[in-house]
Amino acid sequence: MKNILLILFFSLSASFVYAAPPSGEQLVKERAQLNSAKADLEEARKKRDMAVAARWKDREIANKERELFNEKYREQKDKIDALMSERARLLEDVRVAREDLSQVKAAGERSRSDFLALALTPDVLDGLTQLQEQGIPFKMTDRIENMNRLKKEIDLYRDDPMRLVRSVFSVLEYELIFSREVELDTGDLIFDNSVKRGQRLRLGGLFAMQKSDSDSSVALLLPVAGEKSRSFSWQTNLKSDVQTTIYSAFASVNDKEEFLIPVDPLLSTTLSSELASQNEKTFKENAIQFFKDGGILMYPIFALLILSILLIIERFIVISFKSYSKGTHDVLKALESNSIDEARRLSVKVKGSIGSILRRGLEKDYENREAAEKAIEEVFAAETPSIEKGLSSISVMASTAPLLGLLGTVMGMIELFEVITMHGTSDPKLLAGGISIALITTQAGLMVAIPVQLLHTFLSNRADRLTGKMEKIGLVLLNRLWSKG
Repeated sequence: MKNILLILFFSLSASFVYAAPPSGEQLVKERAQLNSAKADLEEARKKRDMAVAARWKDREIANKERELFNEKYREQKDKIDALMSERARLLEDVRVAREDLSQVKAAGERSRSDFLALALTPDVLDGLTQLQEQGIPFKMTDRIENMNRLKKEIDLYRDDPMRLVRSVFSVLEYELIFSREVELDTGDLIFDNSVKRGQRLRLGGLFAMQKSDSDSSVALLLPVAGEKSRSFSWQTNLKSDVQTTIYSAFASVNDKEEFLIPVDPLLSTTLSSELASQNEKTFKENAIQFFKDGGILMYPIFALLILSILLIIERFIVISFKSYSKGTHDVLKALESNSIDEARRLSVKVKGSIGSILRRGLEKDYENREAAEKAIEEVFAAETPSIEKGLSSISVMASTAPLLGLLGTVMGMIELFEVITMHGTSDPKLLAGGISIALITTQAGLMVAIPVQLLHTFLSNRADRLTGKMEKIGLVLLNRLWSKG
């Protein structure tokens, strides 16, 4: 704007210098134009001054804002510098703390290793386990459960030695009480292979004896030599003086404070064999005991045996008598020579079913072969049922005997499960005895069924051979009588 005004001013001045002297009216016009130009120039100068003032004002405001921004920037920069310094200090503190923590952890691990080296281990229970294995097997379920629980606690709570010590002393206390107990109880007991109601006396972990209430059966729990360690079994095959001592002990247990019992504190197998050295039972005694142990189903099995034997004997006699055919060859030889009368005379001497066929075929002169065949078939119809009579009954008995035995086994297993429910499974002798009793009836049924079935097959084969021979003789007789017809 300023440059435009200067150019305009110099143009006017030049016009005034080089122009010809104007006239008065022209001067007035030019002066008016000059005044107008001056006014415009003044107006432009004012606008310029206002623009310059506004610019300076804006620049002053911008400078103030820049100064305020710089001041805030310096403040924030100071804070950031302070935070960075604090961060560096904290990082150093963390590094030092980590080093201290590593040292503390290492020291803790060394202390823990030293502590665990002194803590309880399952090896401390070896002696107690050996004591359980050497003593008589009573309350084994609870005792084994206590040992297993203690072993688990040793594995889980190795950092709590006081708890482990209390648990160990608790198990030791239980075993100590068990070793000092005198226990007398009544219940279902195992004698050989039978369950009987009776009394049982136990002295700690060293001795146990029992007596039946229903008969004179007594038993001692004695050690026997095992493959890996000592085991125990109930012995009933005792000397007479030992049995007398046991009777006296049970008679005195409720009346006297002191009484004698045949106990071996050392639990030696030698003394056990001396106590259980009674002579073996005879075959008759063993058979009677076997019959008693089998239970009530032994009676029908025995009855099947007797009936089968009687039927087999009867069938053997009958089939043997009907198979007797001495003189048959002479009759057939007479027929070959066309001596019918001689053949009839000789046929009277032939016994059994063969003789019946020969006599019927030769008793008269038949009109034709068909009539003779019908007569011989009548003999077949009469003889065959008498030969095969009773064989099906023998087969049924042979099949029924093992079924009765299986029924007895099922009944015995049911009784065994009832005993397990009452006494548990801690006594292998108890389980073995119960299973043995349950299987006796099956054994007896098979002992009856096998020979009866074999004899039935033998008799059936003899009956089949006899009927086959009868058919052959009848056919030979017809052929020789009607060979020309």
